[in-house]
Amino acid sequence: MSTEERPQAFKRFVDSVEKPGENFRESVDVETLLSLEKEERRAAEELLMERLLVDDWRAPPALAAAETRGAVMPMQRALPEASGRMKVAIARALEDLDAIPKADPIVAEVIREGDEDSGPPAVVAAGQMKSPEIRDALAWACIHHPTRVVRVSAGATLLFMAGLTKSPLALEFRPLIRGLRDDDEATRRATFAQICHLVGMPPELADT
Repeated sequence: MSTEERPQAFKRFVDSVEKPGENFRESVDVETLLSLEKEERRAAEELLMERLLVDDWRAPPALAAAETRGAVMPMQRALPEASGRMKVAIARALEDLDAIPKADPIVAEVIREGDEDSGPPAVVAAGQMKSPEIRDALAWACIHHPTRVVRVSAGATLLFMAGLTKSPLALEFRPLIRGLRDDDEATRRATFAQICHLVGMPPELADT
């Protein structure tokens, strides 16, 4: 990167953080971040660490992608008071930075919180995990999560984890898992029992 290009690149990165628009609502400009050097790189990382204080869940994955070891302690400090979605982002970043053994327990905890906003990203994160605590949290969510989309996504993810579908969306099983949308708990339990038969797990896990 030339001397003339560097200030423009830094501004482009800062804009993605502070003025995200449509393009950077789900993430910051990580590609530009990784192209920065020296003072610009340090300033960019410091800006991301400041965003931890305002629950910006785009910051932790960017810090992990930049391998910013100095962000480990700030993320650990932010974790207890973070929102559910932010907890998921921090946990995954800490795992990527080898600061915790795995993010699974934290993601499972967020799923069980039953929050409408943090439930979907937590289930998406769970799709990359296969631990018993994640399986049990997804089983619980199929029956007890108050949000329909989370219940359906949890059922689809269980089928994906069992290797019965190539996508976490499990589109070929939609006629089955649609029953998890129902407001009637008996209907959800009947649907979940069918899912359990397919994946080889006891329906009782939903109540643990």
